[in-house]
Amino acid sequence: MATCPKGHESGTADYCDVCGARMGGASASASPAPAPAAPAAPPATAPPAETKTCPVCGSAQSGRFCEEDGYDFLLAPPVGAPSAPVTPATAPPAPVPPAPATGVWQVAVRADSTYFEVVKAMGGEDAGSLAFPRFAPERRFRLSGEQMVIGRRSRSRGVDPDIDLVGPPEDPGVSHLHALLVAQPDGWAVVDLESANGTYLNDPSSDALDPNVPYPLKSGDTVYLGAWTALTVTTGAS
Repeated sequence: MATCPKGHESGTADYCDVCGARMGGASASASPAPAPAAPAAPPATAPPAETKTCPVCGSAQSGRFCEEDGYDFLLAPPVGAPSAPVTPATAPPAPVPPAPATGVWQVAVRADSTYFEVVKAMGGEDAGSLAFPRFAPERRFRLSGEQMVIGRRSRSRGVDPDIDLVGPPEDPGVSHLHALLVAQPDGWAVVDLESANGTYLNDPSSDALDPNVPYPLKSGDTVYLGAWTALTVTTGAS
């Protein structure tokens, strides 16, 4: 005979046939399963180095000048909110006929060492990384139509300026869409197309031209842009 926890003799081995108590006493409550261990935290990694981007187009910096629009990271000229690139179709139009047929207008492009020194002086000691081209043959472009874009071509952006300054040698300070020459009743005018480094007329140490404003040109005037580029406009008999 088995004895239950309350002292009754029972003929059954599972539950007492007198009081119904479970034989052998109440079983210990099952211990709760251990909680799963928290996943190990991933090893701490150093934050990636900050990449400086062009405030005009957002491209990553790879040198002093932006590869897309020529922005000068060294001088860091202030810029407003980036605007959509100005194309010949959207540039400020001048509702005037082409240049008069009484003379042939053309522009001569050259590398100007005096202007280059002005640019270096504005940049301080770090501007020493700029190098004036050893050989820069003069190029000439005849002005025709109602307007001609000055800049550097870019296949990725679909830019193909009329006066293409892509080089060689290539001035990295020239924006892809830098300036515009617009026909006037008595000649031509120059318009800065919100370029990154500005456009200057006759005196490179003066203030840059206001963007999107036509400045009349006379024969012999010189337009300065980029790090060393000078464009002199002239007219003569046809």
